[in-house]
Amino acid sequence: MPPPVRIVQPKERASYYFSSFKTRSYHDHSRTTSSMSIRNIAWNPPGNRIACALSDKLVRVWNPDKPEIQKSTELRGHTAPVAALAWDPTHSDRLASCGSDRTVRFWDYRAKMCLATVDTGGENIAIVWHPDGGTVVVATRDDKLHSISMATHSLIQTNSLPTAVHSLSFSHSGDTLLMSTASGQVLLYEFPSLTPVHSVDAHASAALCLELDPRGVHLAVGGSDAVVGIWDASEWICVRTLRGMDAPVKSVSFSFDGAYICAGSDEMGSHDIEIVHVDTGEHVHTINTTHPVTNVKWHPNKYALAYSGDPSGMKIVSASDSHSHKQ
Repeated sequence: MPPPVRIVQPKERASYYFSSFKTRSYHDHSRTTSSMSIRNIAWNPPGNRIACALSDKLVRVWNPDKPEIQKSTELRGHTAPVAALAWDPTHSDRLASCGSDRTVRFWDYRAKMCLATVDTGGENIAIVWHPDGGTVVVATRDDKLHSISMATHSLIQTNSLPTAVHSLSFSHSGDTLLMSTASGQVLLYEFPSLTPVHSVDAHASAALCLELDPRGVHLAVGGSDAVVGIWDASEWICVRTLRGMDAPVKSVSFSFDGAYICAGSDEMGSHDIEIVHVDTGEHVHTINTTHPVTNVKWHPNKYALAYSGDPSGMKIVSASDSHSHKQ
């Protein structure tokens, strides 16, 4: 008779993965602390590069296996702080950046070259690349939404929004654009027509960030009320509320398998990264930090987590190779 099957609980499984985490730091010793502010971080689709949007007008692309500054790639061109980044989902070497200089810039990081520049006419605050690679959508501070064609590197559509937008995301199919807003709602617009189709009352105050999990099952929405709501992405009901934060939630991220979630805030006094199991809401691990964690972003295919907020620059915590891939 075979032995009974032993059920591994989320916390025990997480302990196996996360207890072996190692940390690497990625920073430029030649720059002052004030110029090291990282506004946004993003992994490319294979996870072999990670880009940082910097307040000192630069985009820096790192090889996560080589933390030395001379191994990174510096992309210059913006004339004001860079606000956000997005990688081309169909090309691992191309990315877009936007900033308060009113421009969106498209880069080939291997060639260290700006491929094109598009002026949106407003201060850019959020950017997302369509899953098919053909369109980039940018939100500006004047409550406008701009669509950019990758075929012509030009604006093809501009829409006025009913409220300020803080972050953007596409559904995995690409037929819906999701936006977190200052009103606390998540707006869902059909794409490419950009007509409103639904709204979700996610927070009583501003909804600052959102992310759709890799399975397409859950949408996480972080708010200025220090709460992360986890929503069923088909029925649009809140299935879980995470209240472990003590400051406005500025970023939220799911692990590659959709099993775990963590969040970040840039408020003083708020630190440590709490990893929570999505399906149970159980706290499974804490990554201790000494400074507020502004941005958190899980690796696209293994248990590695990049975060920023430490004055020394970006850090990546990762499990050992034997633990880091799908089991």
